[in-house]
Amino acid sequence: MRKWFLLLFTALILTVGVGMARAESTVQLFIVICDNQAVVNFNGSMDAGYDLFYQVFAGPGGTGAALTNVRRITVDGTYAVSEVVPYINSQTMTMGATGSARVTIATESSGGTGGTPYTADDINDGCNNPTNATVSSTDTGASGSSATTTTNGSNIRSPFGGFINPAQAAATPVPLVVIGARPLPANLQRSSTPGVIFAECDQYLPGADPGILYDNDNITIFWSWYARTPQQVEDYMAQAIHEVSLNNAPLEGVQVSAITRPGNRSYYVFYMATLGNLSPGGYGVQFKLSFKQQISDGYSTYGPDGETETVSSTCTFRVEKNPNGSPVSYNGMYSIR
Repeated sequence: MRKWFLLLFTALILTVGVGMARAESTVQLFIVICDNQAVVNFNGSMDAGYDLFYQVFAGPGGTGAALTNVRRITVDGTYAVSEVVPYINSQTMTMGATGSARVTIATESSGGTGGTPYTADDINDGCNNPTNATVSSTDTGASGSSATTTTNGSNIRSPFGGFINPAQAAATPVPLVVIGARPLPANLQRSSTPGVIFAECDQYLPGADPGILYDNDNITIFWSWYARTPQQVEDYMAQAIHEVSLNNAPLEGVQVSAITRPGNRSYYVFYMATLGNLSPGGYGVQFKLSFKQQISDGYSTYGPDGETETVSSTCTFRVEKNPNGSPVSYNGMYSIR
C-alpha cells in the first residue's frame, strides 16, 4: 500500500505546516516502487539555500540494497515535482517486494548530509504515472547507506522557546486524516514536552503527535505564523481570521506573543491557549484560518485569490489518568468525546 509521508525541515531543524505555523521548508513524499524504476512525487515549500536529497532502497524503511545513488532535486519556494528514476546496476524489484525512499532536506552544498532522513515504503504492485510536473535530479555520486531507524522528533517551534518534542522515539504512523479521537498506538511514546500541543498535529505525524498525555499535564494548544519580515507578520496579524475550537467549543483566552526571530531566520508570532488539566478522554482541535484581505509572507500569497485561500487542520489526542493517581482539578469547559 502506498503511503504519503510529510517531512518538515528548516535550515538546521524541523518545523511545521502549511498556511499557519508553516515550515520554512517542507516536503511531502509519495513513492511508487516499480519493476526497474521508481516514481517519486514531492510537494511542499523550500526556503532559499536548501534542496531535496533522496535515495531509493530495495527494502522497507531505507534498508536493503541501494537502488539509486543519493540524488538532488533543486526546488525553491512552493513546489510540486516528480521524477521517474531508473535503478542502478540493472537491478529489479519483484512483484510483491517492498522498497522505500529516504528523503532529506539539506543545504545545497551538503550532498544531503546533515539533515534528518525520513522514509516512505511501497509494495511493488504495479507502476504508476508521476502526479506532478517531471524534473531531472542530479546524481550526487554518493552511494549513501541503508539505515534501520530514523528520528521522528518534530522540532516544531514552541511558543516557549526551542521545539516541541524534539526527540520522540519512533511511533506507529497513523492516517493523515482521522475521524474522531485516535486510539493510542501500543508503542506511542511520552512526548519530551508533554502538553504543548500544536493545533495542526494530525497533518504532521508522527513527529508532532502529542504522545501519551495525563490528566495532570498542563495543556497548551498553540499555532504560529512566520514570514520574511516583521511587517509581513504584522500584515498577517491584521488580516487573519482564526476559528479554533476544542471538541467544538471555541478556545478562550488565546494569547499572542511578540514577534520574534528564532534562529536568526524568519520572523514568528505565536498564538496559544493554556487550558490547564483536562479530564481523561478524547479531544480534537479544529482549526480554520481565513483572511480578510490577501497577504504575502515573502514566500507565497494567502487569502482571497492567493495561492492558498484558507487552511483547515485538526489535532486529535487522548488524555489518560495520571499513573500516580494524584488528585486533579479539571478544566470543565470542554466536553469529552
